[in-house]
This record gives sequence, C-alpha cells and structure tokens, in this order.
Amino acid sequence: MRRKLYSEMRTVYETTVQNPHTFRVTVKTKDMVDEPILKEAVEKTMKRYPYFAMQIDKGENEIFFADNPRPMVVLHRDDPPVLGSEEVNGHLLNISWWKNKIHIDVYHALTDGGGIYPLIKTLLYYYCSAYYEMELSAEGIRLSDDPVDPKEWEDPAIAELEEDPFCVVQKWQKPGFQLKDGGKAGISEHCIVYNIRIQEKEFMRFNMSNDGSPGTIIALFLSRAIEKLHPVKEDPVVIAMCVNQRKALKAPLAHQSLVGDVRLVYSDKMKKLSFMDQATSYRGMVALQSDPDIVREEIKEYQQIVRDLEALPTLEEKHQYAVDRMDLLTSYFTATISYVGKTDMGEAEQFIQEFHVLPSTALPSSATPLTLELSAMNGSFYVNFMQYFPEDCYLKAFIRELRENNINYDVLYQEDTKYPGMIDLWTK
Repeated sequence: MRRKLYSEMRTVYETTVQNPHTFRVTVKTKDMVDEPILKEAVEKTMKRYPYFAMQIDKGENEIFFADNPRPMVVLHRDDPPVLGSEEVNGHLLNISWWKNKIHIDVYHALTDGGGIYPLIKTLLYYYCSAYYEMELSAEGIRLSDDPVDPKEWEDPAIAELEEDPFCVVQKWQKPGFQLKDGGKAGISEHCIVYNIRIQEKEFMRFNMSNDGSPGTIIALFLSRAIEKLHPVKEDPVVIAMCVNQRKALKAPLAHQSLVGDVRLVYSDKMKKLSFMDQATSYRGMVALQSDPDIVREEIKEYQQIVRDLEALPTLEEKHQYAVDRMDLLTSYFTATISYVGKTDMGEAEQFIQEFHVLPSTALPSSATPLTLELSAMNGSFYVNFMQYFPEDCYLKAFIRELRENNINYDVLYQEDTKYPGMIDLWTK
C-alpha cells in the first residue's frame, strides 16, 4: 500500500547520491555478535514496527513510501549498504553486524534518532535476552506482540494549526560564517571522524556549575574554538543544534522524522561575556526557539513548503526546489550539533560497551562541512567530531577548550566516516 509523504517530503526531494540524508547507529557490544540470534531478534523487532518496513515507490510526478513485504536482510559487513537497493531488499532501514558491532542504518526521511531509539531498545532486548540466556526486564520496551498505538502512525505535522498573530519565530535567518569559504583548511573529499569520550559525571558537574546542558556546552566549546581561529570575519559563528519537535507537538509516540533546529549565534556581545553568562545565553536561545508556540509556527512554515512542492508539476522541479531550500538554510550556519539525549536501552545496557551515531550531514557540497554528534550511555558522553578538512586545526581548537576548562577526555579513534548511501531517486 502506498503512503503519501508529508513530514518526509522535503527530505525525500532533497536526497541525492552525494547527500543521502542517512545516519548510522553503532552499538558496540561486550562480546562478539551471534548472527542467528541477531536475525531472530531482528525478525521479532520488525513485527512491532510495521511503519519502518518501507520502500520507495516512485510515481510519474510524485514519490511515495510503500509497504515492503520482503524480509529484512541482516548483512555481515562493516561497510554500510545503499538503502533502498536490492542488497537490502529495498528497505530504507537495515541492520548489519561486524565482530562485536551491530549497525542500524536509517534513511532520515523514514525517521530520526528519537523515532529509531525505541526500535533499537526492542532489538537489544531480544538479542541480549537470547544471547545471555537471561530474562531481562521488559519495562518500557515495545514487544512484538504488543499492539501498535495509532499515535505511532499519525503524522502530527499534518494537523491544521491555528493562526497566532502575536507569535513570531525568533530565529537567525542571515548568513553565518562559512568554513568552506573562509576556513583555515581546504575542503576534502573525505569525511574524517574523531571519536572523543568524556566521563558523564564530571561533564554533568561542569554543566550544572556553569548553567549549561550537554548540547549547549558542546556548542559553546565549538563556537569559542572557531571564533579563536577566525577572530576577524564579516559574519558571526552560528551553530545549528538539532531539536526533537515531538514534545512541542504533543506527539511523543510519532515515528516520523520530526527534527527542527535552534540557531546559536556567537555574537560580538557574546564574546564580551564570561563563560557562564555565555552558557546561560545559549540556554536562553534554546528555550526561546524550542518553545511550543515557536515550533508550531515553524510547522506552519513547513506546511507551506509542502504546498509549494505539491504544486510543482514534475519530479525534477520538486527536487530542485528542495535542494535550493536546503542551500539557503545551510548558508545560515557554520556547523551543526545533534544530541537526542541520554540513551536508555534498559537492562541490555550492561552488555553494551559503546554507542555511536554518525549522520551524513557533513558533506563537501554543503555549506556546513563540520558536524558534531553527541550521544551518552553507560557513564560516558561520546562526541563524534566529523569534518571534511584534511587538517585537524578545528579539532585541536575544540580539544583546547576542553583542556582549558579541565574536562578530561580521550580520543578513542580516528577513521573515515562510514554512513549508508541511498539509491538514486532522479535518474530515469
């Protein structure tokens, strides 16, 4: 059955082979993965999440999602697959494994981090229960025999929203400093990721003593690092921090990709403030821009984009409209930070060594070739520092901020970023 796109529409029409709009979640377990047990866990998990068993259905002038009755392919490989391709039976979600790593590869138009985490929690519950032959607690976990709540299917962005003439979206919509143009290092064809680990208790103590939160403090460290490397420039450093819109939309169960952003502007006034006052300012920006009334106004803007896309007669025009919108959006900020929140995987967490998220958002074709993805589990924060620069000057500047603020860290590894590809939607 075909499913008409709505929240997914802009992302689908923005998608290209070079900019696949995908992300990879990697769960590093304490023991080597058992493939038969993993396959059984995947089968049980997918019974509970039918809305994630989708494939692309390309019409003459419109793209749809459609139910995918084919089984999920569990691949034994470390390199990510191309989602939507035959190697994954056309699915837009895939699970693979390599040594002691379980990879969950996701098309971002299908869902986001907040939407996929419940599935991962279910998967790890089934896998760890069978692997370790233990009866883990199922509290807070969606099981295969549980009924699917209709609110998991419903798209909250479709609902018509009342006009509020007194609500104005207070969000930066001017050019931000561009690393690809004025940066210290040239743009590379390859994205490198440095994985930095920070102890949770120590970092949270620092956050609380400086009126910050994990996302805003990391954003502030990055802002200060870039500013010190580029003290003279025309446009300010602007960090786009991704936010989950479900709370503002009162739709905590919605599976759709419901990610907005807040824009943290490191202005001239900010530079004169103390560190704590800067952190307070960033928290205030987040609070203002993620206010439910503001988010609903942004949803209205998105609804207009949907109407514009639907009015265009051809796929090519829809694609170009969406790409142009993305180019305009990315011109507003310097770098991107994403943090879904502390991961809660239930009792299965005792068997997990590391937890990482890698999005495909830092691209050489983009205005923002620097992305930080923050995750937290088992007493540690993990910062995936993803850059399209051959030199590490921005990494070193960021680490210098950690050191100057007495934040203990270790760099776990450096490697080329691996994230899933996406099929070509535009070649006939």
